[in-house]
Amino acid sequence: MTFLVAMNPSRPGAGGSGTGKNRGRGRLMWAGALSSALVAFALVAPAGPARTDVAPQGPAGPVLPAASTTDPTGTSPEPAVVAQLLDAMFADGSVSNSLGASVFDPATGNVLYERDSLTPRTPASVVKILTAVSVLDALGPLARITTNVHYDPASMTLTLVGAGDPTLATTQGEGSSLAALADGVLAASNGPGANAAVQLRYDASLFGGPVIAEGWSPVYPATGVVAPPSALSVDGSRAPDGVTFVADPALTAAAAFAEQLQQRGLQVDAPQQGVAAGAAVVASTSSVPLATMTQRMLTDSDNTMAEVLGHLAGATRSGVGSFATSAQAVDAALSDLDISASDVTLYDASGLSTVNSVPARTFTQVLSSMVRNPAMWWAWPIPSGLPVAGVTGTLANRFFTADTVAGAGVVRAKTGTLTGVSSLVGTVVDRDGRLLVFAFIADGAGDIDQSRSVLDQAATVLAQCGCRVSS
Repeated sequence: MTFLVAMNPSRPGAGGSGTGKNRGRGRLMWAGALSSALVAFALVAPAGPARTDVAPQGPAGPVLPAASTTDPTGTSPEPAVVAQLLDAMFADGSVSNSLGASVFDPATGNVLYERDSLTPRTPASVVKILTAVSVLDALGPLARITTNVHYDPASMTLTLVGAGDPTLATTQGEGSSLAALADGVLAASNGPGANAAVQLRYDASLFGGPVIAEGWSPVYPATGVVAPPSALSVDGSRAPDGVTFVADPALTAAAAFAEQLQQRGLQVDAPQQGVAAGAAVVASTSSVPLATMTQRMLTDSDNTMAEVLGHLAGATRSGVGSFATSAQAVDAALSDLDISASDVTLYDASGLSTVNSVPARTFTQVLSSMVRNPAMWWAWPIPSGLPVAGVTGTLANRFFTADTVAGAGVVRAKTGTLTGVSSLVGTVVDRDGRLLVFAFIADGAGDIDQSRSVLDQAATVLAQCGCRVSS
């Protein structure tokens, strides 16, 4: 079925698929407004068109400003100095026995610091960085997800076909909505016409498999942690209370669509599962660009959006989205970047699973690749979507203590928190204007608040660091 526009069939590895459960898998100058160009990451379009879409002239929303990432005259920090500073921070008992850490200078490719960086650890929500890479690699940042309604005049049947759009709204939205679909049905010359009596079917078969991942609690949907991943959902799968999630997102979306049709005069029976079976498309609605979704997913750490985007990446590569194919899509994306996935094991796309494991170095390799590989320009929504310390998203309420405030507005990083797990992965520009990437994962943290404070302090140390050997 057709479910996307602006897809890129020439993307390397578009037909690839993984195996198993993914086991073989600037300083920011805050001066009232953030720059609108991601030159800090030197993400430019390749000379030869590797994709069918085009490089953006400037992403929307706050992004990193210019920084010295590839200037050979810049000063790279001395690993010995970085190690001295970070070792002192990581001696804290809340992280000392369970920490994987990695710091890279992307301009040179130099490893500035490593501490058990190759040991796979439970990463929590920083997994969303890998999910963003997988879906952007599969589809490109300009892709829009198109939800269609098909109509069979012989049986007077409308079929709402889910395409994996996590942003589909009921009536109001900047992109796709059920209201727009209902208007389209009534306006279509080949549609049922006003006041017709129709049957309504819905098709969410683009995604399959279990809706609770290994390593999840089965009560997550009912407690508002994450919705069951579905190719058809509306309003983020939220229940009427605005807190919990519905048990059957596809049926809920179909029922909401039925209400929209009824408000326009159609007589509609109770929605049932079904397939379009070759019926013509009579209405369509398209989402915001994938870039916007991935930015929001990272900034707000949206678990439901992460799972849907992960399933979508899996469906693009294998035909059906599932937890397994989502993990395989990460494996394929890392392979496209020549990054080893042999020690990466994923069971979900949000990082909620307690049995995920990823080495810290994998994250710094991915972020460094965004700087060093011009062909990876399509990844620009990732650094621009990372929360800004003390300003946006999951870092809005952090970096306000005396020993971390210097990192506010300077550090950009994805956070991760589970019981016993605290992680921080992102970018920082040091005192000399050198862009650095880092990954800190503590998966045996006894005191989450203290471990989080230690990781924030470590990132702040990098922000303040000149890190050169004294003469």
